[in-house]
Amino acid sequence: MMFDYDLNRVGWFGAAQDFASILMPASNYPASYVYALFMALSGHLIGREAYLRYPTRLYPNHYICLVGPSALTHKSTAITLALEALGGRENEIQTMRSLTTVQGLLISMGEGMGSTLVVLDELATMTQKKKVDYASDLLSRLVELYACPPTAGTFTRHDPIRVTDTFLTIVAGSTTEWLQSTLSPNDLLAGFGNRMTFVLGDPRPEKSWPGAPRWMNLDWDRLQEFEGELRLDENARDVWDDYYQRFTRQQKQSAPFTRTLAERVPEKILKAAIVMGAWYQDLIIGEEILSQAIDWGEYLHECVDRLTPTFDAPERRVLKLIQLEHTVNRDTLFREFSHDMSVKRIREALENLKWLGYVTIARNEIIIVEDE
Repeated sequence: MMFDYDLNRVGWFGAAQDFASILMPASNYPASYVYALFMALSGHLIGREAYLRYPTRLYPNHYICLVGPSALTHKSTAITLALEALGGRENEIQTMRSLTTVQGLLISMGEGMGSTLVVLDELATMTQKKKVDYASDLLSRLVELYACPPTAGTFTRHDPIRVTDTFLTIVAGSTTEWLQSTLSPNDLLAGFGNRMTFVLGDPRPEKSWPGAPRWMNLDWDRLQEFEGELRLDENARDVWDDYYQRFTRQQKQSAPFTRTLAERVPEKILKAAIVMGAWYQDLIIGEEILSQAIDWGEYLHECVDRLTPTFDAPERRVLKLIQLEHTVNRDTLFREFSHDMSVKRIREALENLKWLGYVTIARNEIIIVEDE
């Protein structure tokens, strides 16, 4: 069965459907890519003017990464056409096409009155730079900027940079192979992984000749004019409570990496609800809007489920052995896996499982943490 956020899903409200009608005829990229790009660009146009408290201010910025095989899913085409669908507004947005240093990012944000849209055809052009000294703090700074702090900067003696009213959006593409080679499990577990929204989807049937986008003018101005604090009404709160109970149960049953990467799905649902509220020009999020946003969030959780085996295969194998034995000698563990796993990777898997709360390490013994 095809995996995609197809147009029959309830999250496709009016403006999103119009956006899809522009982009979908042009190529065979998944509908999920189109929806994610619509959310990211809409949120960027709204900026800091609209927010929802959860409990701090939650803004509608997104870090989006379209994930799929090279050339088959046409990620770059989707990104390029999505920007073009802004009808010229893309030329008014402070945009970066390369991100390698914190200093460069902050300079760009300063020039954009605190706001920058980072567009990367390949996310790995950024993530592989973390191994270089001058960019070693890049991922940690992106984690910080995801929350849109009031101020950010490099407060050094020489050439200090200070940015106010920060708002950062990332739109990128990648393949599972590039993600695996440039992002370590530690990068993902340290906060970068669950702030990124990794969007997967199967490509639609290939076109022998690309189609033409069906250009139309969407009322993007309404987003830039929208402002204020959004709130959930009572019915929406009931819907949220029901969803959050399901989410909590799902998290408890999830594998270690899935659980960590999915932690911020509820926040991403609320970010989507802000975007929908802006299109509807309504500061009150009702049951219908929230249900549409939750549907998108549940799809994102499915994406996490499908992506995590790319990163956590060693952790799964190590955890399975420890669960069977309850207590395992460290030397036994290394002998078991050293034929196809480096000592460094085994140690990393153990540290990750310890950090996630699945095992404790006492001298030479690895002990499973029993569920309460």
